[in-house]
Amino acid sequence: MMVMALNNANASWILAVIVVVFHTKCSSVNLCPNTPCLCTNTTTDCSDRNLESLHRLENQLPITTTNLILSGNTFMNIRTAFFKPIESLKIERLSLSRCQVKYISPEAFLSVQNIRQLDLSKNNISYKNTRLVLEKLNSSCIEALNISDVKQAPSTLPVNAFESLERNSSLNSLQLQNWNLVNVSGFSFQNLNNLRTLDLSNNKILAMNMEGLHNISRLNLTLNELSGIPNMCDAKNKSLVPRLKKMWLAINHISDSLEFYRQGHCLPELKYLNLSFNAISIIKSNAFSTIRSLEKLRLENMLTYDLLIEEEAFRSMSLTALFFGSPKRVTKELLRYETIFKNCPNLRTLDMSNFDFSNFDKEDFYRMLLPLQDLRELMLRHCSLNFAPFISHLPHLKSLNLNGNFIRHIHQDLFENNSVISEIILRKNQLTSLREESFTDEIWNNPNLSIDVSFNPFACDCDLEWFIKWSKRNRKHVQKYKDNQCDSPKEWKSRFIGDNLHSLEMKCHVLNRTIVIGATIGSFVFVFLFIFVLIRKFRWDILYYIHNCTHGRRRGYQRLVDRGTKEYDGFVAYNTHDRKWIMSELVDILEKKENYKLCLHERNFLPIGSHVDNIFDNIESSRKLILVLSNNFMEDQWCQFETIIANHQLADGNKDNILLILLNDIDSKHFTIALKTLLKEAESVEWTTNANGNKLFWKRLVLFMRK
Repeated sequence: MMVMALNNANASWILAVIVVVFHTKCSSVNLCPNTPCLCTNTTTDCSDRNLESLHRLENQLPITTTNLILSGNTFMNIRTAFFKPIESLKIERLSLSRCQVKYISPEAFLSVQNIRQLDLSKNNISYKNTRLVLEKLNSSCIEALNISDVKQAPSTLPVNAFESLERNSSLNSLQLQNWNLVNVSGFSFQNLNNLRTLDLSNNKILAMNMEGLHNISRLNLTLNELSGIPNMCDAKNKSLVPRLKKMWLAINHISDSLEFYRQGHCLPELKYLNLSFNAISIIKSNAFSTIRSLEKLRLENMLTYDLLIEEEAFRSMSLTALFFGSPKRVTKELLRYETIFKNCPNLRTLDMSNFDFSNFDKEDFYRMLLPLQDLRELMLRHCSLNFAPFISHLPHLKSLNLNGNFIRHIHQDLFENNSVISEIILRKNQLTSLREESFTDEIWNNPNLSIDVSFNPFACDCDLEWFIKWSKRNRKHVQKYKDNQCDSPKEWKSRFIGDNLHSLEMKCHVLNRTIVIGATIGSFVFVFLFIFVLIRKFRWDILYYIHNCTHGRRRGYQRLVDRGTKEYDGFVAYNTHDRKWIMSELVDILEKKENYKLCLHERNFLPIGSHVDNIFDNIESSRKLILVLSNNFMEDQWCQFETIIANHQLADGNKDNILLILLNDIDSKHFTIALKTLLKEAESVEWTTNANGNKLFWKRLVLFMRK
């Protein structure tokens, strides 16, 4: 969910790990077999090996080792002689993250004088100890320093906090995540003349003075408490950050988009800006037009109920990539769709995923996208579209992603002038067939074509025969080839579409299918309607007796749930207007009768810290996530935020830990993309006052908690 920056130091560590894994898989040779580590010529990975010292590594590592990864061990106290066993090595990159370190001797790093990249993050080192260590690094050649998660740091960063590094002309990257900083002044860094990357994410910064940051090119302020952007201009209206190229401001409380219009001239080199997960409810006209070099803009998942986008909101001569999707229902009144992309002549990548465009038709999309004549990549994932947008007026389009919609038909008229399109993603739609006329001959014959139509409910009948044969001949062009499966007929359901080609050929060229299909459909409709009426009338009684038959006669022991690893058995997301039901029904049964421990925001949230942190921390501390859905729930922006988190947990494969309680009928206007996805994938139970239905409700809820 969170959009974090990867600076040069992080990229180096990731590359190092990739090298180790690649070498391990591709070669059985380990250059340090007498140690618990994995060694290549230059990289030694000793991460997560339960090491408490380096004595086992003495004279055992390749002399060519320059990259040493010690993350995830238990070093606790790093004394002066800690690195003595490896002092003969010329270590340039050293990672000590996640090592439970509480103390580091200021002289410890004197034995490893060649360090260029040092990672001390995710430990328990105090601010005072950190400063003493930094004083001994002043003559080093360190280029990248990660000292995140320092404990007992002052809320206001002292101006002299890094004066010991001022004589270090090599330092270009500094990470200070999770210091609990509230006020930061650029003067703290002004004498670090070569500092280019500064990461202050995951703090509590309310105010920041940008003076002294004239050399910074990458600034990360993600996950702070900023209500607006820092002042980028000096008293003479000149830029304080003339070299700033990339800035992350995601997950703050910024609400006024015109701040960027007013200060854009003081960001002359800014090329990348991330504002996702803020509180912007209106994107004003020309909001980013004064940022003359802006190329990539992210405005995803705004934490507001509605999002109004005014005319020419994205006006920019330099913008090439725009990402601004959110799981919100879009109306033509809120989205000035005919003009929002006017004067965006160089936009090449557009992502509007997760918007609910169910009120839009093909003509609306045609008018909206008409100005984007140079568009190369279009993403409309999970947008509730029941049609493929008309794109023949986009001659340079190379990639079209329509994943997760409700599209049933594709016809070549949509792609009439798209001769260069080479990537088409239509997975998880409602396609029942693909024919030769679905795409133009230019597309079918494109040697670079990549098409993904997996997880569609294909009807393996004569209409699909041509595509089955084509995909068999052109497997390299079909992504997730084996995931193209039949949904019908019943005897072929869930089987790969190519398995039945011979039978299909016989059937398609012999049988007169019209009469058979008509009679079959008529019979099914009649039976379905009859059964539906019966089930609808007696649904709770039927479900109750079925449940008793399948669960009531179980013997043996029930599996005990291990609750030791989580503080709560369940996190309950609900609207305060539904408090009466929560306390009188849910809490009364699950806590008082079943002895489960629930987390309720009104009762268990800490009064300190942000509401976002409380939500994340308590969901992480709970085995289960229970969403109590009602119309009140769907009108609450924090409840919407909790719904988004549930969707991300669903995407991470945790659907067995998510339960939806339908407290009452939800108005159709509240059916967002996020809610539809949850209702489709996660387990749900419906509250009812029917006697049998009520018994079944509590049985299913208790069974869910016991999993």
